[in-house]
Amino acid sequence: MSLSVSGAARREFAQHWTIVLAAGLAIGVGMMGIGFYALGLFVAPVQAEFGWSRAAVSGAATFQQLGIFLSAPILGRLADRYGIRAIAIASYIAAPVALVLLSRAGSSVAMWWGLWLLVSLAGGGTTPAIWARAVSAKFDAGRGLALGLMLMGTGLAAFLAPALLGPVFAASGWRTAALVMAGTILVVGLPVSLLMPRDKKAKPETGTAKVRGRFEANRQTLTLIAIAILLGFFVAGLIVHMVPMVIDRGMAPAEAAQVAAKIGLAVIVARVLVGYLFDRFHAPFVAAFFLLSPVVAAVLLAYGGPVVVAALMLGLAAGAEVDMLAYFTGRYARIENYGATYGVVLGLFSFGAAFGPAAFGWSVDATGSYHFALIASALALALVVVLIATLGAYRDPVQLEPVIA
Repeated sequence: MSLSVSGAARREFAQHWTIVLAAGLAIGVGMMGIGFYALGLFVAPVQAEFGWSRAAVSGAATFQQLGIFLSAPILGRLADRYGIRAIAIASYIAAPVALVLLSRAGSSVAMWWGLWLLVSLAGGGTTPAIWARAVSAKFDAGRGLALGLMLMGTGLAAFLAPALLGPVFAASGWRTAALVMAGTILVVGLPVSLLMPRDKKAKPETGTAKVRGRFEANRQTLTLIAIAILLGFFVAGLIVHMVPMVIDRGMAPAEAAQVAAKIGLAVIVARVLVGYLFDRFHAPFVAAFFLLSPVVAAVLLAYGGPVVVAALMLGLAAGAEVDMLAYFTGRYARIENYGATYGVVLGLFSFGAAFGPAAFGWSVDATGSYHFALIASALALALVVVLIATLGAYRDPVQLEPVIA
């Protein structure tokens, strides 16, 4: 197999590579970048400070993901109609302010959860719900690779958040770490958003043949919803609990953070590799193959297998999942409805992710170990593989040139 891209894809990258770079930086410092991959680092120090249960602390992930669930469909639809620039600028100002408030949280569980919901709602424009639309509108022949490169931003966050923030948590505490996160989002995300070109408002359309900005319902997009919920629930649970899981096995917190960083390395590799393969082969078969990895990872963790291998396999899954959902949306729905359709899919992915980490925490509190949660994860993710493999032919096949919308 030649590691080359088509002439049409090369033309797309020559014209629009800056969009991919900007989107990658933007989502890397967003809610699905450092906002998500730093969550596991909060668990132990917050639990130690306030004496809460692990389920209570992990509830932060629930409310962070609920914020994306609530905002993504609305912002996706607005992006279809008006573009992404104004949405992004507002989010990269509001999210740091919300994180500053989080750093002042007191000993109320309700306040802890509410502040994470506020952070997520404020950062709604930092997610792929809007940035994937910007990339998909400019790329067709090279869309898989472009989305993969864009989503490397979250892979870098998965690697850098534990590696760089871990020492901050250890030396200065979680409150200072929240302020560092706020500064990073502002310093990186706001300039990138300001550099994005101004968007033209969509012209009012007549008739019903081509409605812009609606969820496009068909068998594949409805199946994507089921896939998204299951992936969000179980993969988020596995990733958020990786650090406390290996600490429970006797590993030092600093070493556990480095294990979590290895998830990020695998995410980075998977983003590019999966995206490239999507452009060359039938994407559902590629995705099904990669999503066998978390099934194996869950089994390894359940039965005391090598932690590093399991972390790398989880990284492969995390590298494929959001890339897969973004790509499939553009192949099973029209680009005019991309933001609205992907907003629903991503929102429901986040709905699953909202409850996965908390459910893992409840399972630990009830049973004293992660064994039950890990076996349930393996079975549910095996079902996901079957659903993906049966999606069928694209409704919007690859064109010679991208459709700019």
